[in-house]
Amino acid sequence: MIKAILFDLGDTLIYERVDDITSLDKMTLHLRPHAAEILERLSPLFKIGLVSDTNLSPESSVRFALRKLGVEEFFSAVVTSTDLGITKPNPNIFLEALRRLDVRAQEAVMVGNDPVRDISGAMQVGMITVLFRPTKYYRPGSEKYANYFVDSLSEIPHVVQNLV
Repeated sequence: MIKAILFDLGDTLIYERVDDITSLDKMTLHLRPHAAEILERLSPLFKIGLVSDTNLSPESSVRFALRKLGVEEFFSAVVTSTDLGITKPNPNIFLEALRRLDVRAQEAVMVGNDPVRDISGAMQVGMITVLFRPTKYYRPGSEKYANYFVDSLSEIPHVVQNLV
């Protein structure tokens, strides 16, 4: 039974921004189409987490940025590489998110755009994975690395409903 959905941030829920000079809370960020709607739709049914590789932005900065975007309330856990000192695909970053959400890997879905960092890392710990394709990281054939793939965030609820 699926109890949690974890998302990547950059180029999945928002259009990618690199925080190597300025933290995310000081940048102008834009949600991808359908991001707010699916978070609102899924949050009453599942615990929602975020696993993000950041350069300068700790959890507090990411949460502030999410608050400015109007979606922070949906996240029960936000895990950043800045706080942990490790980056995806290191399994420990996913395990920390699962620990904070109090779910086992097989009870969680990871949605991300990078077949290596997001998908392979989550698969290493036993999570179900969904590859979000319309980004610069997509390469034809990348679907073989994920359990599922989508071309729009609006497809996520349908994929998850099939897993419950």
